[in-house]
Amino acid sequence: MNKDKQKLNYNQSLEKRSSIVHSISSIENLPNELFNEIFDYLGAYHMHQAFSNLNYRFQRLINSSSLLFKITFRRSTSEQMIRVNNNQILSIHFLSSKHTKMISLFNFDSSFIRLKSLIFHSIKPDILIALLSKLIHLPRLFSLTINIDNISADLTDIYRSIFDLPKLKYIRFFAMEPEVSVSMPLCIHKQINNIKYLIMNHSITLNNLFSILSYTTQIEHLSFTHKRSSTFNVGSMSPIILPNLTYLAIYETDLKFDVFEIFITKIHSKLKVLSLESQAEDMNYLNADRWKKFILKYLSQLEKLYFTCEFREHRHRNKRHMSTSNSFNSSFWIERQWIFETEIHLDIFIYSIHPYKKRWFEYDSQYNMINSSKFMQIVLTIICYADEWYYLRRILTAGEVYHLKINDEIFSTELIRMLNLLPYLDSLQLSSLRLSNLTNMINEERKILPMVTCQNQITKVYLRKMNQIEDIYFLIDQCPRMTYLKVDFSNHMDIEVNIPKILMKINTKYSHHIRLLCFRVVVADEKLVENLKRMIHFKKFFSDYKIKRVFDNIYIEWK
Repeated sequence: MNKDKQKLNYNQSLEKRSSIVHSISSIENLPNELFNEIFDYLGAYHMHQAFSNLNYRFQRLINSSSLLFKITFRRSTSEQMIRVNNNQILSIHFLSSKHTKMISLFNFDSSFIRLKSLIFHSIKPDILIALLSKLIHLPRLFSLTINIDNISADLTDIYRSIFDLPKLKYIRFFAMEPEVSVSMPLCIHKQINNIKYLIMNHSITLNNLFSILSYTTQIEHLSFTHKRSSTFNVGSMSPIILPNLTYLAIYETDLKFDVFEIFITKIHSKLKVLSLESQAEDMNYLNADRWKKFILKYLSQLEKLYFTCEFREHRHRNKRHMSTSNSFNSSFWIERQWIFETEIHLDIFIYSIHPYKKRWFEYDSQYNMINSSKFMQIVLTIICYADEWYYLRRILTAGEVYHLKINDEIFSTELIRMLNLLPYLDSLQLSSLRLSNLTNMINEERKILPMVTCQNQITKVYLRKMNQIEDIYFLIDQCPRMTYLKVDFSNHMDIEVNIPKILMKINTKYSHHIRLLCFRVVVADEKLVENLKRMIHFKKFFSDYKIKRVFDNIYIEWK
């Protein structure tokens, strides 16, 4: 049963059930409808253990055609554990290779009139091929998920058999061994199958992919892992028409951008979603103007773009990479709300493009998302290590970065040096801050500290972990233009102890601009909000303010 439906049914009949429970002294007096929901929650295995052969009434309930089972065979499952009618089985999931014998003995025939989904883990190819010939008799088999053993295998005969299943709409095929292969001829006759979703979690060449697509021309959703170091014989491939294809995902490809363009132009479709994971280290993937021309010409209906590529940087190329990425700030990208981001792991630079998703700093004083082109621009995420500074120095001076996210603890002196290289920064997110001893600062750091404090444009700050209250004081002092401060706390006590200190610091800070505080705590509730109200009133911090809880976040806003 659908989870939302379960919840709705439960809420709608809560009062009715409460009255039933109060009037019933024996479990056997509960209505059949309630037992059906209990069976659904328990699953086939636990339901049979608890209720089979208990009495005549429960046996009739269990055998009722209206009761459908999702059966899962786990590692510890006994082969004799479940005996249900074939016409009551909705799905079967084999989780272990230990069930090979059971699978081979399963007589799938037309009596499985309700069976919609089959999942096989660690199944051997020869067992699978023998099994697929039986599945053709299933009248409602819509979904098939296969995970073969990690062995080299030719998947050709498996795919042939899959394409013969007349009702199948969804196929997901896992084969982790890189040496699997598929070699099918192009389909020259009209193929009659209903496959809409084809997810190939195994490597495949583009030429072999085209052969498979010739058998699945009604496909809507396609996902595959490109076989690296394979050649794409462009001249031998005729265009293929896939009129219903709207989603395409390509993983681990080493295609150069010009070959990727040719591949897309060979597929005549109306893509709305494109996801691409490139390992080619081709600079053309960072050419925003080339992306723009390509999308406008061949992907005019594209709504969502997900792109990731990795570069192991050489020192003489860093500046070029970041300066190239600045063109992702143009109106073309802003209008489509596609975000460009950079993540740095030592000398590995990960560039990505993805649809806009609301972020922590995009709230105005009324807790609404801010619509500004600045928020569509470059986001830089850094994993901080000591050896990384050389690369950071070279890349940060090259681009207009507006949002900085640091995913590791950073010393305050390192942060100051970094902020000195980011004059356009608007938001700052820190995992954790470690205050340095200011008396040990070198002369260069002493010189830039007041300059950074005076010139930085940071208006929004988020600290994920506070080690001490002085961390907050430091950020308030170093970001005088801050309007929004967010801090994560681990419990109520931390909030109730530290919020008065933070408010006191803000009130004593000359010409501060902070007008919105957000405190996040997993156990936030209305009682905490009331306690904070009493504290603010007692301390007389504000006369005109608002306080509001939104899930785990508590906002305090004042004029």
